[in-house]
This record gives sequence, C-alpha cells and structure tokens, in this order.
Amino acid sequence: MKVNKISIHNFLSIEHAEINFDQGGNIIRIVGINQDTTPISSNGAGKSSIIEAITFGLFGKTIRKTNDRSLKNKHTKGKCSVTLTVNDNIVIERVKKPPMLSVMVGTENCTQDSILTTQAYLEQILNTNYNVFLASMVFGQGNGKDFLTATPEEKRSILQSFLDVGELFKNRQAIRSLKSKAYTDKKVATTVYSEASTDIKKLDVRISKTKKLIKQGNSLLDSEKSKFIKKYSFSEIQEMERRQHDLDVEFERVSCNLSTAKSRLDRVKSEIRNFKPIKCDHCGNQPTEALKYLDELTLKFDRYREDKDGFTRTIAALTVRISECDVPISLQDFETVEKLKTFEAELKVLNSQRRAKARVLNKKSKEVSSSQKDYDTLRFWETAFSENGLIKYIIKNILEFFTQRVNYYLRILTSAEFEVTFDETLKECVYNKGQEVFYDALSGGEKKRVSIAVMMGLNDLLILSGKDRSNLIFFDEMADSLDLEGVKGLYDLIMDISANKKIFIITHNDYLNSILEDESDEFVVEKKDGITKIKTT
Repeated sequence: MKVNKISIHNFLSIEHAEINFDQGGNIIRIVGINQDTTPISSNGAGKSSIIEAITFGLFGKTIRKTNDRSLKNKHTKGKCSVTLTVNDNIVIERVKKPPMLSVMVGTENCTQDSILTTQAYLEQILNTNYNVFLASMVFGQGNGKDFLTATPEEKRSILQSFLDVGELFKNRQAIRSLKSKAYTDKKVATTVYSEASTDIKKLDVRISKTKKLIKQGNSLLDSEKSKFIKKYSFSEIQEMERRQHDLDVEFERVSCNLSTAKSRLDRVKSEIRNFKPIKCDHCGNQPTEALKYLDELTLKFDRYREDKDGFTRTIAALTVRISECDVPISLQDFETVEKLKTFEAELKVLNSQRRAKARVLNKKSKEVSSSQKDYDTLRFWETAFSENGLIKYIIKNILEFFTQRVNYYLRILTSAEFEVTFDETLKECVYNKGQEVFYDALSGGEKKRVSIAVMMGLNDLLILSGKDRSNLIFFDEMADSLDLEGVKGLYDLIMDISANKKIFIITHNDYLNSILEDESDEFVVEKKDGITKIKTT
C-alpha cells in the first residue's frame, strides 16, 4: 500500500495539516517543539500525530489508547477528520463525530451501506488490516512486539499475525463445530441403536414365549379343529357360532311349527275320514249344514297341508345352512381357541414391532458408522488446522527465510557480531562472534539491536503472506538504550531501508540526529497554546 498524501483537521493537537508523502527525501526526522512546557521541550509536541492520523484514517482507531474526547482538538472548532490518498487513486475520508467513512476509487464512490461494511471493503482493496499495517509501518514505542521474551505460544501467535493465517483458525472453529455435531449425531444414533437393540431382545423373548403358548394350545385341539381355527379369525368364528346358534333356534322353532302343522293335518284327516253324512227323511239329500262343515274341513286340510309343506321346505333349507356354517368347536374348546387367537394376534403385533425396530437398528447402525467416519475425518482436519498441524508446517517452512532476514539486519546493526537461529518451537539461540550467549544476559543496547533485527525480520514475513507493505516506515525512539556502536548500526539500517522506503524518524538521541542531519529532511512539529503545526523543510 502506497500512502500519497494526508489532510488532517482538528485531530489530536493538530488544527490543520497537509502532507504530501510523494515529495521530499526518503529520510525525514520529526523534530518536536512544545512551547507549552517550561522549559520548552520536544515531549508532547505531537510528533506521533502523523502516524496516528494515518492509522485513524485507514482503520478508525489509533495506536495509543485515546478516547473520543481526547481525539478531537479541544482548542479548535470544526469536525475532526482525516482525508488520505493512497495507491494514487483511492481517497479515504473519515470523520469522528458524527462518525462517517467514505471511499472513492478514481471517480467512483465505493462507500458501502455502513461504516463496518465500508471498512471491510477498504481493507479488501488495500490488501491489509490493522495488525499488518502496524507490522509494516510502525516500529518502536507503542507498537513493540517483544518476540524474543515471549512464550512459544505467544511467538506462534505473533508469526500467525504477520503471516495472516487467521483464516486457518476460522476454519478450525468451523471444523470444531462440525466435529461437535458429528459427535452429537453419533451419540444420539448410538443411544437409539442401543435402545432398539434392547427392545429387539425383549421382543424376541416375548415372541418365543408366545410361540410356545400357541404350540401348547394347538396340542389341545385335533387336526380338524386346528385347521379350522387357522382358517378363520376369532371374531369370524364367533360370528359363525352366533349364526349357527340362531339357525339352531330357528330350526327348533320351525320344527315345532311343522309338528303342530302335522298334528292339525292328521286331526283334520281323521275328521274327514270319520265324517258320515245323514240324508233327509223327506227329500233324501244331505243337509246344508253338513255339507258346509265338510267344506270347512277340506279347506283346513289344504291349509294345514300347505303349512306342513312350507315348514318342511324351511327345515330342509335350514339344514343346508346349518351344515354350511358348522363350527367344529365345542364349548369346552372355545376358551382354548379364544386364548390361541389372542396369542396369534399378539404374535402378529410383536413381529410387526420387531420388523420396525430392525429397520431402526439398521438405519441407526449406518448413522453411527457415518457419524464416526465424519468425526474421524473432522478430527484429522481439526488437528491439521491447529498449531500442531498446518500452522506448525508453515512456521517450519518459513523459519529459514525468517532467520535469514533477521541475520541480514543483524549484520547491519552489529557489524556481523551477532547471529540468531530458531528451532521448530521458535526457541532462539543467540551467538556473539560465534559463541552462544543468553539473550537475557545481553546488555540493554545489545538486546535492542537484536530485537530491532527480529522486528524487521517479522516485517519481511509480509512478503510471504502476500500482503502489501507500506511505502512508509516510522521509527519511534528506536535509538533508545543504544550505545554509539548501536546507533551506528541503526544508522546503517536506516540507510539500507531508505533505498526503497520513506522513513520517518522520531528520536531524542543527539548522536543519531547529528549523523542523520545531512542525510535527511525535517518535519518540525511545533505546539503552542494547545495547537500543533507541522512545518516541512
């Protein structure tokens, strides 16, 4: 990312400032004059306000902790805003209160619906983020990363930040969630499988017991009865038995009626056979009353004969119907048949339940196997995306590059007196003129130079991450605790870096200022009555 220019309004102690980073030399000393202190000093003049303004413009926050009240210059009027031009054609304007962020790419307004989405879009097109930005631009006070005294876990975390491999951990979290789901699915499927297996065992016991009872019941019946009860259900047998009973009752009733009809017919026959007509003494003819009585007997005979014939036909039909619904079950057998039918119905239900449980068992067996396979696969990828997986592999493969870059800067800073190596756990070994020494045993200046070399080596890791490094670098009090030899080494480092970058240097070290005086331009940051002005030379 190339920062071209910045316009600052009412930000921290600055009322207004315009800086064109494309102009001037590549080494710029920021000199502070604070006339609000007695005696006049450089502390508190606002030397760090430039990098703070760039940071605010890009990310909406500062390096040092500030609150909303201190961010806005209380001695000036107007909105607190920063406008940046980067990569030659991207203009970013950010206002503190009310909060606003706009992004113009060329003539196109690329501002999104909200500040958050606009910020995400901005970081995407600039291929950077807050941590990468600080790692590539700001060295010294406020942004120190004490790599050499960190724990192995902290060192890995620092490298992860510089390598921008946070996405791997996002993948790991997603995988953990999926693995947890697979474990839960397996646990649920296993529980259901176990319950189904237990139920099947219980059903098998009941089925076996019921079959034995059915066998015992069948042994009490002859083959004809067994064949009959297998052909019909218990309700059908009950219905047949009811119909047979009804037919028997009807047969008895009709038989009784037939017997009555026969008796009547026999009586009428006897009366007709014994009828002796008496002739009239005067005319010799039968009396009218006698003839009438004979006619009545004849009518009764015909009627009774028809009744007898009808009842006979009915008896014949009932006999056929009774034979058709014959139930070869006695009253003594009926209780046995009832129990048999109950057992057979229960057996049918039990077999149906067992088939259903068997289907569940088969289904859950497949789910357990599938969930276990998913769990094992996801556990592998969880390890792969952990610090002992891809992260460790990445760190192992960048160690050579990282060590080379650190030692490159050490050769400049220490005239090749010091060298550092790192193992796969990121534990360092420091060598002074070929002899191993302990980092904690080094002097303050020696520690400082080794630490600077490590910081610059970390910065070079951005090349491997594909992130764009800035055209600017700010060295804030990097000469602190350095002796003359250390300052000379820092000077050599500055000269080496300035070949490709514009370096802003904030320092109270008189020796560094003196040896850089002829090699650098100056930004004079002067504060008076709470207002900072920036003068460039």
